[in-house]
Amino acid sequence: MRKFLLVLFLLVCPLTAFAQEETALPLEQLILQQHFTQKELERTLTLLKDEESRTYRDIAQIDLDLQRQKLVIEAMQRHAGEVARAYYMGERVNLLTLLLNAENFNQFLLMFEFYQLLYEHDMNRLQAYHAERTKLAVMQTDKQDRLALLQDLRKKYEQQLAEMLAIQAEKEKNVQKLDDPTAVEALMDHLIDDWEKRGLPAFQTFFGMLAKVMVQVPELATPDRIKSDGFFNHTLTIKQSDFNQFLMQKDELFKQSRFSFEDNKLIVEGTYDHMELRLVGSYELVSPTQLKFHISELYFDGFALPQATVDEMEKAYDLGFYPELISPNIQVQGISLQNEELKLQLKLNLPFGFGKK
Repeated sequence: MRKFLLVLFLLVCPLTAFAQEETALPLEQLILQQHFTQKELERTLTLLKDEESRTYRDIAQIDLDLQRQKLVIEAMQRHAGEVARAYYMGERVNLLTLLLNAENFNQFLLMFEFYQLLYEHDMNRLQAYHAERTKLAVMQTDKQDRLALLQDLRKKYEQQLAEMLAIQAEKEKNVQKLDDPTAVEALMDHLIDDWEKRGLPAFQTFFGMLAKVMVQVPELATPDRIKSDGFFNHTLTIKQSDFNQFLMQKDELFKQSRFSFEDNKLIVEGTYDHMELRLVGSYELVSPTQLKFHISELYFDGFALPQATVDEMEKAYDLGFYPELISPNIQVQGISLQNEELKLQLKLNLPFGFGKK
C-alpha cells in the first residue's frame, strides 16, 4: 500500500516543485535532486578529463615545435653573427670606401648596386633571425599558458570530484531511509535519461539561439529609446515588453518564454520542447566596451543544475553585450535592470580627446 501511495505522490507532484530549497524538499524529491546533480557532475568531469587530455597533447606538440625552432635559431644565429661581425670589423665600411673611390660613374653604379644588394641581404638575414626569436618567445609563452591551464583543470577536477562524491554519499544515505526505494530509483533513471536525450540538447539549442540574437540587441537602440543628458552622456531604456517582442520577432523559439528585468537580474522562464526552463543571471561591466553575462541559477523542469553545468554554458555561449555594435564611439558607464526596464548609461567617446573631462 505504501509503495502505491509513494508512486502516486511522485507522479502527480509537478517537477517544478523541485526548485525548492533542498532542506525543505520531501525526502524523495531531495534524492532526485541529489541524483541529478551527481550525474551532471559526472558528465562535466568527463568533459574536464577530455580537455585535460587535449591540453597534454598540445603541450607535447609545442615541445616538439620548440626543439625544431631552437635548431632553426641556432643555424640562423651563426649567419646573424657573421653579419654583425662584418659591420663591427669594418668590412662593410671598406666596401663603402671603394664605392666612394670609383674611377667613373659606371663603376660607381655597379658598385652601388652590389653594395645595396649586399646591405638588403644583411638586413633580411637579421630581420629573419629576429622574427624566429620572436616566434620562439611566443611558443614559450603559449606553453606556459597551457601549463597554467592544465593546473587549473586539475584543480577544478579535484574540487568537482570531491563535490560529486559528497553528494553521492549523501544521496545513498537518504535512499537507505526509504522503506522501499524501488519507485524512486526508477524515477532517477527516467530523470537522467530525459535530461541527456531531451534536456541538454534543448538547453544547447536555446542558448545557441539566444547568443545569436543578443548580438542583434543594439537594433533596439533607436532614438525614441535614448534620452540625452548633454552632448556626450545618454541613457538607453529598453522596456521589458519591447525586449520580449524583439526576441519573439527574431525566432519562434522565444514565443514560449518570458524575459524579466528585476532587482538588477535578467530572469528567463518558459517552456521548450515540453521542458520547463528557468535562468537567472546578471550583467557585469567588465570594461566600457563589454558587458559580460553571468548565470547564477539554471533549472531544468525545476531541477537545479550544478555550478559546473552553469560554467559550461557560460563558456560555450556568449550572452554579453558589446556597445560598439551600436557605434564605435559608444561606451557603457553603467547598467540597471529595475521595474521592468533595462537602462544603459552611455557615453559618447569621440576621437582626439573630445568628450573627456
